[in-house]
Amino acid sequence: MLLIALGFVLKKTIANETWTDVLNKLAIYLLFPALIFSGMIKVKLEQIDDFSFIYWNFTILVVVIFTLYFTLKHLDFSRSIINTYVISVFFGNVGYLGVPILTSLIPNSNGLVSMHVALYTLILFTFGIGVLEFSVHKKLSSKIAIDALKNPLLLAVLLAVILLATDTKLPFILLKTIDLLAGGATPIILISLGIFLARELPKVAYKHVFGLIGLKLFVMPSIFLVYFYLSGQSEVVAISVLEAGMPLALTPFILGEFYPMEREIIAIAIVVSCFISLVTLPILMFLVGVV
Repeated sequence: MLLIALGFVLKKTIANETWTDVLNKLAIYLLFPALIFSGMIKVKLEQIDDFSFIYWNFTILVVVIFTLYFTLKHLDFSRSIINTYVISVFFGNVGYLGVPILTSLIPNSNGLVSMHVALYTLILFTFGIGVLEFSVHKKLSSKIAIDALKNPLLLAVLLAVILLATDTKLPFILLKTIDLLAGGATPIILISLGIFLARELPKVAYKHVFGLIGLKLFVMPSIFLVYFYLSGQSEVVAISVLEAGMPLALTPFILGEFYPMEREIIAIAIVVSCFISLVTLPILMFLVGVV
């Protein structure tokens, strides 16, 4: 929150409209790919005994994406609103907030938590980017696949998957450089978000702000709670529930720079959902028995 406040102050003093454009491009083309790659490449597959949670998480998240897409399309919402809901509702702050919270709550959970983050990231930059590309091109074509494959975020995911699958190790100095770049991603985007919020925003449809928050903080974890109770209340599914209940992530805000999305709605929802999650997350922790 302090970095958002710093961005707000910068906008009122020295920053202009070009700052957010430059910072967002820096994040999308360099820092966020480094962050994604850095997180995925550290997944320890040997620490995981049962991979069934991956199939269930994958199924639930993909069903959520397409249910939202076709429901909102049927209700004749604009493509920017549809994209905003589809991406923001399923993809929460599973990394920078989810990882430290869950690994501190659940001992020896690093591998399981990392796999959840990797799965969310993979779905976002395959199915999610597919939806966004389709909204631009209006039809299924090879151009959508080609444009998607040019996305540096998706390339980071694919490269990490290939290296994990082949058990390829990168030189230490290269990994350290990637980690340094990754460390700059969140601060840069938080400052950019603060600069964005400091400008004179157009009138925002707050029904969509609270629609996003309601679906993200209440509906999503409720779906995974059903999975939790039906599957025997295991520790790994408890992680799934808590990751599903994380507040809105910064990534949709960044994607809104390049695809038709409602960035004003997303920006406000990110901040508000973080405060509301201070109440909802402890309740979820109690329901899944980790506190």
